[in-house]
Amino acid sequence: MGINFFRRDDRDIKFVIKEHNSLDKILSYTAYQDFTVEDMDMVIDESLKVGREVMGPANQDGDRIGAVYNDGVVTLPKSFHECAEVMRENGWWAVSNSPEFGGQGLPQIVGGMVLEIFCGANLNVMAYPGLTVGAGRLVENHGTDEDKALFVEKMYTGVWGGTMCLTEPDAGSDVGWLRTRAVPDPDSGDPRVFKIEGSKCFISAGEHDLCENIIHLLLARIEGAMPGTKGISLFIVPKIWVNPDGSLGEPNDVRCTGIEKKMGIHGSATASLSFGENGKCRGILLGEPHSGMPKMFQMMNESRLGVGLQGHAVAASAYDTARIYAKERIQGPPFTDRRGDRVPIIKHEDVRRMLMNLKAGTEGMRALCARTFFLLDVAEKDPNEETRRNAERQVELLTPVVKSYCADLGYELTRDAIQVLGGVGYCAEFPVEQYARDAKIASVYEGTNYIQAVDLIGRKMNMQGGRVFQEYMEMIMDFVAANREDADFAADVKLLDEATGGTMAFAQKFAEYFMGGKPQMIPLYATRFLDNLGEVMIGHLMLEQGLISRKRLAEVKADSADGIFYRGKIETAKYFCRNMLTRVFGRLATFQTEDTSALDIPEEAF
Repeated sequence: MGINFFRRDDRDIKFVIKEHNSLDKILSYTAYQDFTVEDMDMVIDESLKVGREVMGPANQDGDRIGAVYNDGVVTLPKSFHECAEVMRENGWWAVSNSPEFGGQGLPQIVGGMVLEIFCGANLNVMAYPGLTVGAGRLVENHGTDEDKALFVEKMYTGVWGGTMCLTEPDAGSDVGWLRTRAVPDPDSGDPRVFKIEGSKCFISAGEHDLCENIIHLLLARIEGAMPGTKGISLFIVPKIWVNPDGSLGEPNDVRCTGIEKKMGIHGSATASLSFGENGKCRGILLGEPHSGMPKMFQMMNESRLGVGLQGHAVAASAYDTARIYAKERIQGPPFTDRRGDRVPIIKHEDVRRMLMNLKAGTEGMRALCARTFFLLDVAEKDPNEETRRNAERQVELLTPVVKSYCADLGYELTRDAIQVLGGVGYCAEFPVEQYARDAKIASVYEGTNYIQAVDLIGRKMNMQGGRVFQEYMEMIMDFVAANREDADFAADVKLLDEATGGTMAFAQKFAEYFMGGKPQMIPLYATRFLDNLGEVMIGHLMLEQGLISRKRLAEVKADSADGIFYRGKIETAKYFCRNMLTRVFGRLATFQTEDTSALDIPEEAF
């Protein structure tokens, strides 16, 4: 194993679960009434122990040994097998999934924070349980009783793996062009069993030796179906066929033809797969024919939240490394005392600026992710139907923002972590250069960030005629109105007011562009608009945290551990608003120019 650099603590994680969001409300739901707050504390403590003692020590193995391909077989480092076994033995594969099928049944907000810890400790390992659980949940929600009995428990408990098989060489984000085909299998005697033929690429965890079987959730077109996404069906395609009694049968004519050599996440096998080269690959139709894309979106949206959390988790680990190093590294006298003694670099102003970027950025992303997972709990478990629906719509609105904004900001913040460490930050002696390489994938897979931005503007902001977006922004404006004259945060609330108002005003321009014959302006500004919305949402959440922390600070000693934490939260909320939320105004100034030079320049000039 390599060096273990994982250093996450639990204080801010428990703050967002118990103080910023109402854990008591979540635990009042029938599904969670057997749990206590102390139970949730124990879950976080134990997951941190696994992160520190098991996952973290294997992180460098994933990068330096990685996934190894040889003649159709992919092997992973020995330490990955140890991680997988610990997760299986202790129920960590499916922490928030149904206990009926082997999950722990924990609240989503707690499961989300556990996922942060594990991804921060070892993003490479987490590719395998993450995709498995998403695929298993898809079968649980849409499969027959037989499907559930055959597959779900073994997936939730980590006995079998799982994937999401969408991408093909000629059909990436444009899934409707896929060529993988399905024809009824007359020999099976079951109308739900089809012969599958085609190839898929960029399949995360598509082949490996952590599990005895891999269950592929595969999109294909039944022969004769209409073109485009409306003609796509979803199939359960095991690597090894599963007999009706649950035992493993013969190999199912699924072959790995190679894995990608990548910038990062070397331990996550990104596979190319061939299905039915010998005419013997079988798949089980999941749900009705031609309904594959709506079903797959369930897994895709879950994965998008997970990917946003990955961007945050890796950046948080980079921050941990940077802050510890900055307290230990002695370098140069202060700028204000050039003849003084050399000091730890945390005393240098520019280093403190970068550390505050890391602290405010990671705590802001954690706040956004935690709020989204909290809303997931409400959407799934609240007894009031309208409350569930409102929470579900908010999750839909937040999903592309969590995925895209956290992916981009996470990568940006790893740059600051490298800079804090200086030369050693660029060297493999420390982990931040790996964090930077690993983090970049978050903005690319599960739909590029441009796809998220267009989804936000074209679909999510138009839900219920725009009412969901409008109500969310009105909630922020209500917060502004209630705290406009606050003694400590008035300046920051004013910034939030102006940023929210400007972002809402520009949101109206997209409809004008579409109706006014300027549709090209929408994709030109889409990603930058999403960044604005992300910073507005986080600015609101950070100020909520600042107000809570001020109240708590009055109840503890200022120089106690809690007192220092709350004082830090107050300053961090101010820093985010005054240094990161203000980026909104630069983008708004750009929007107002309606600049089209990127479109006007001759293509030959590039």
